[in-house]
Amino acid sequence: MGEGAIQEVAHTYNQMAKNLDLIVSKVPFLVNSYLLYNKLIPKLTKNGRFKRVLDAGCGSGLQTIQLAKCAEEVIGLDIAAGLIELARNRCMGYQNVSFVTESITKIPFENESFDAVFSYGDVVSHIREDYENAIGELARVARPGGLVSFEVDNKWNFNLLYHPLELWDAMTHWRRGHDSRIWNGMCFKTFTYPELQKILTKYNLKPLEFHGHNIFASLVPDRFALEEGERSIFGELALWLGKLDQPLSGIFPFYRLGYNIVVVTQKS
Repeated sequence: MGEGAIQEVAHTYNQMAKNLDLIVSKVPFLVNSYLLYNKLIPKLTKNGRFKRVLDAGCGSGLQTIQLAKCAEEVIGLDIAAGLIELARNRCMGYQNVSFVTESITKIPFENESFDAVFSYGDVVSHIREDYENAIGELARVARPGGLVSFEVDNKWNFNLLYHPLELWDAMTHWRRGHDSRIWNGMCFKTFTYPELQKILTKYNLKPLEFHGHNIFASLVPDRFALEEGERSIFGELALWLGKLDQPLSGIFPFYRLGYNIVVVTQKS
C-alpha cells in the first residue's frame, strides 16, 4: 500500500472521526461487528493480565479501553490522527495507555515486544497491496507464544448473491481474494480461507479459532445493512439476524460464511 493510499485512508477516517462513534452505534453492519468484538475480547483476555498489548488500528479506542483493564501497558496505533484524539480522550482515565500515529505496515516497535496484538475493524483489509506485510508486522512484534488476533474481509459470504461479477470472480478464482468491496469510497481486500491459511503459515501464526460476523445478516442487501440514517425494516432485520449469528460465530462451517472473519492465533 503506497504512501498516497495510506494518506487517503487516513483522510477518510479523519473526516469521519467526529461522527464515527455514532455511525458505529447506528449502522446495522457495524453494530453486528462490535457484538462480536465485545464478545471476543473478554473471552481472549480472561486467563490473566498481559504485560504489554498492542491495539493496531485502534480507531476511536473502543477496544483499547477494554484492553486497558487487562494489561499493564496498552499502546493504540492508528494512521488517522483524528481517531487517535478520540481514543486518547476515551482512555483519559487510564495511565497505562498511550498512542502513536502510524500505519500497521510499519509498526514502530521492536521484534517480539508485545504479549498480545489485536487488530479489529477491517484494518488489514484496508491494505490492498501490502496486506501480507501488514500481517507479518503484527506477527513480528508479538513474542513467541503470544496472542495475535486480527480481522479480515471474507471472500465467501451470502452478500455475493447481490454482486454477480464478484460472485463470478469468486467462482472462477476460488482460491484468490479480491479488492472490489467498497464502503465510503474505500476499497477493501477480501480473503479466501486457503489464502489466509497460507499467510498464517508463512508468519508462524498457529490458528486457534476463527469467528465470523454478519453471517446470515449478509443476506440483507448492503444499502440496508449500511444505513446511517433512519433505520428501515430491512435494517432491523439485519440487526435481528446479527444477533442470531452470534452463537454461530465460532462454529464451522458458519464462520467461513461471515462477511468478515476474526482470526485468533498464537505466535510460534
